[in-house]
Amino acid sequence: MSRVLALGLVVGLLAGCSQADQALKNVFGFGSNAELAAAEKMPPAEMPVYAPEDTYVYQVGDNLIEEKVVSVSPDRVVWTNDRGLIWTVGRDIVTPPLSWSANAELGRGRQAVIGSPAQLFPLQTGNTVSFGIRGSSENLPKGWQDTQVCEVGPQELITVAAGSFRTYKIICQREDHIDIIYYAPEIQNYALRVRRHEAEEQRKELVAVRLNEMPATAAPKGQQVEMKAARKPTDLTASKLPPTGPEQPASTDAVKKPAASQPAVSEMEVLAKRVAGLAARIDKIEKHVAGKAAEAAAKPAPSVADPKGKYGVHLASYRSERGAKRGWKVLQAKYKAELEDKQLVVRSFNSGGGKGTYQRLIAGYFGSRKLAAEFCRKMKLKRQYCLPVRARP
Repeated sequence: MSRVLALGLVVGLLAGCSQADQALKNVFGFGSNAELAAAEKMPPAEMPVYAPEDTYVYQVGDNLIEEKVVSVSPDRVVWTNDRGLIWTVGRDIVTPPLSWSANAELGRGRQAVIGSPAQLFPLQTGNTVSFGIRGSSENLPKGWQDTQVCEVGPQELITVAAGSFRTYKIICQREDHIDIIYYAPEIQNYALRVRRHEAEEQRKELVAVRLNEMPATAAPKGQQVEMKAARKPTDLTASKLPPTGPEQPASTDAVKKPAASQPAVSEMEVLAKRVAGLAARIDKIEKHVAGKAAEAAAKPAPSVADPKGKYGVHLASYRSERGAKRGWKVLQAKYKAELEDKQLVVRSFNSGGGKGTYQRLIAGYFGSRKLAAEFCRKMKLKRQYCLPVRARP
């Protein structure tokens, strides 16, 4: 029987370590989250323990992404998402993907870790770990190498769409980006991940989580695991919400234990019943949405080609123009009705990080970005990567 913790809305190699260490120090002031007072701090956290069917829903930009555990071994976790992707990672949160089934830029690939990221655990402020990464993929067969340095910062109380969580702030530096990970032992995963590239920042924020029955070792000894209800104004927990949006830190009062005279057990029972009711409602909605998606997927995307249009849809990436042309023939055979009136557009781009130049396979043309986005919506129901782009000036 699964237990619902939160329901919200319905995702040399070691050269340069000194520069990475300095970069980590520069980002420890990120955000306005509240650092936990001594009395509220958690004991050192062990590595997360996952179970098949553990499910997390994240918001990335305007998109909701559902991620689910497929299988678990002592040091590996296999995940999938509602886009049909499958990937394998370590249990330690900071290990990058060890293998993945598809990627718009890299294609299918794998990475090897040189070192032991798990040495970061048990988590406590000041812990650091450094390890090397070597990888290759079908679109980059010559491969790449990198170094990752991670450091555990202060414990912070953060508020996201799914609620307020006590977290360990972990900063991980690689050559082309920095990850700020807010790991919440209560949910055995991060409640928020901020990825900073040189020119942009991406937030991946927890919206909902559902955990299967967990082993007794899932939470460190002495650590309280609470049930959280959906954060809506009409909910029982509404009075604990901060007055502003999710990025505003919640008061540390939100995690204080109730006074002895308060009926804490009774309140938790009420919360449990409310959460169970919400879970049943969401299950019903998910089944309805899945049925509608299947119906839509069975229908070909409407023809909206416009020879004079300026927009296209990015469907795949290759290392060479020749590869892109071969890929176009494969896609035409697979999506004959959708692509019969489209034309191939190939555009070069450099993804940065030393990975070199790729050729984007773009299907054109569309009269507006909105039409391209609608086409992509239908293609994604068929598990095809699709992104609206400007195809010509």
